[in-house]
Amino acid sequence: MKNMYSIKKNIYIFFLYFFLIFLLLFDLVFTKYQYTHTFFIKRNQTLSDITENLYKEKIINNKFFFKLTVRLILAEKVLKAGEYKFYNNNIFQIIKKIKIGDAFQRKITIPEGLTSNQIIDIIKKTDGIFLNQEESKQIVEEGALFPSTYFYVYGTNSNIIINNMKKRMKSTLIEAWQSRDKDLELNNYNDVLVLASIIEKETSLNYEKSRIAQVFLNRLRLRMKLQSDPTVIYGIENESGIKKKELTKNDLNHKSSFNTYLIHGLPKGPICNPGKESIIAATNPSKGDLLYFVADGEGGHNFSSNYQKHIENVKKFKEFSMEKYEN
Repeated sequence: MKNMYSIKKNIYIFFLYFFLIFLLLFDLVFTKYQYTHTFFIKRNQTLSDITENLYKEKIINNKFFFKLTVRLILAEKVLKAGEYKFYNNNIFQIIKKIKIGDAFQRKITIPEGLTSNQIIDIIKKTDGIFLNQEESKQIVEEGALFPSTYFYVYGTNSNIIINNMKKRMKSTLIEAWQSRDKDLELNNYNDVLVLASIIEKETSLNYEKSRIAQVFLNRLRLRMKLQSDPTVIYGIENESGIKKKELTKNDLNHKSSFNTYLIHGLPKGPICNPGKESIIAATNPSKGDLLYFVADGEGGHNFSSNYQKHIENVKKFKEFSMEKYEN
């Protein structure tokens, strides 16, 4: 009698495992779930809650099998909260993702040439990045944040993003400084940052940046004023809070430690957060005797090494602008 009970028990276990193996093969071979939006698992959610939500979202189509599988692999207590995205996954891949916390990676892209305040505003408005009261009042130094694309998971603290940007800027400056031109007449990588920020605001064309750097470094060497319009704009906006769309002649007389029409040398600090190309240009400028540049009306600049040629280029730009306005 005891042997009969044992045989029945073994048969039951055999069919149970056979059934589970059948479900496993069925799920692996036939059942795929296409999912085009993200799914959230909140902290302290029960397995039943997670299962129900997955079923409602049509990410799984068998609640019993999902629960059973989670319990059989002892994963019920280790399912991690977060934001997940499933695409063409079977149940076992879904469980594995949640078990190891393979959360969906969001991204934030910061363009070159923004001020630190502008970057912080972007971070504040980015979905999935969280700030508390103290961090929202945090003041970040100008030029400290490296423009790039950063990946994060939902719920990331803004401090993590900001600190990563600071580290990237510092490492980029150190690397550029170590690889600088042997004849570079700048004192340290902070000077590089200041010059790179001006270059960044003067042109968006990477191929022009080393020539812009050449102009400014030649001017510094000759003790000529840099006379960079973006430094005037930054001084006015930063110190008075007035946004400037166009500069006037009166603006060029605005007293500011950033106004390079009035002061000699570099301004007291950076005027934006420059990108890698501008930093490299500041440390490895093109060689030559260029001293002037003016917009060519088509997005670039005309360069010259003497004032007479510069005046001619200015005249060309004015004529081009007039023709464009009349047409």
